[in-house]
Amino acid sequence: MKKAALVLGVVLVLVPAGPAGPAFADGIRDDQWHLQYLRVSEANDRTRGEGVTVAIVDNGVDRNHVDLSASVLPAISTSGVAVPSGDPDGHGTALAGLIAGQGHGANRQYGVLGIAPGADILPVVLGGPATPDPTGVRTVTPDQLAEGIELATVRGAKVIVVGYSVGGSERLAQAVREAQAADAIVVASDGNRAGEAFEPYPAAYDGVLAAVPLSRAGDVLVTSDSGRRLGFGVPGEEIMTTNTGGGYRVDAGSASVGELAAVVALVRAAYPKLPADEIVHRLSVTAVDAGDKGTDPQFGVGRVDLVPALTRTIPLAHPPAPSAAPSPSAPAASVAAPVAGPAPARSRGPLGWLLSLPLIAFIGVLLWYALRAEHRLRRSESTVASGEQRATG
Repeated sequence: MKKAALVLGVVLVLVPAGPAGPAFADGIRDDQWHLQYLRVSEANDRTRGEGVTVAIVDNGVDRNHVDLSASVLPAISTSGVAVPSGDPDGHGTALAGLIAGQGHGANRQYGVLGIAPGADILPVVLGGPATPDPTGVRTVTPDQLAEGIELATVRGAKVIVVGYSVGGSERLAQAVREAQAADAIVVASDGNRAGEAFEPYPAAYDGVLAAVPLSRAGDVLVTSDSGRRLGFGVPGEEIMTTNTGGGYRVDAGSASVGELAAVVALVRAAYPKLPADEIVHRLSVTAVDAGDKGTDPQFGVGRVDLVPALTRTIPLAHPPAPSAAPSPSAPAASVAAPVAGPAPARSRGPLGWLLSLPLIAFIGVLLWYALRAEHRLRRSESTVASGEQRATG
């Protein structure tokens, strides 16, 4: 199989673990241009992602990074053995910073701020050591990714982010289907640097959200063979984020999937009762169309528009039947209608007896005619009897 297309940050900026000077730290935050592009400050007025767990299927996250220490849960591994809190290549840490970085210092104004700083990060470490090829790019197999997605699903993550793209396999496809059946949303990379081979899975599987890296001008940086049926454009050029060892890095597109995962986490936090398909629907109808009209293989659905996705009133894609009675444990959009029973008797209201007046009148007339006929018969019989008496007298 072809190697997974994963590109590490092109610039590594090491920062001491201790307090940083304001000027230098301000430069880190200022370089996060994607925060303004996505209007993250306005979005965070609505929600910061609290209550949502985002699983990062990768090679680990630097849990000791000053900007991440409050966001990262203990790592779990597909190998079933205890794993350290580190990250050998920095990629998982880069994703974590874009998702739930909290910054540091007074009012957390320094360092990296994530799009969903209130979300929890669950590092899912792929079993077995990473095997780099001669160019230094890590090789990840489809079944390795499948194992990671399976474990994230078992642990209850509602957003599962995969920063790799590989060839397809039945196990990988099944892992994605099982995650979706558990109401999780799988978000995957779909390209990073132009001119590099990038295999289409799991981004090409039905229902998987594909992160499409964009330039500062909003143009697509790379093409893809995935079809991008659920592709969403997010910033992907010179993105400042966290790096292993307590430092920072400028990413060239491979970490864009972290931004899309964070956007999903915010919408899930804002609408906790909506099932996964309705969250995807909300993101789709609010995306800004670009390129060819409608969904296209370059821009996918369009550029993410975060604030409308959080605030617009949007009809459900699959509303419940009018007669459905919602169950406390079932999502509103998937409630089944109850089995119909015998129809209750209809009431005519307090004046309903008036509807019976014609029938009563008809019966009265019949009785009147019957009594009148009986009366005539009796008079006739009386007359005949009197005549007979006079005749015999």
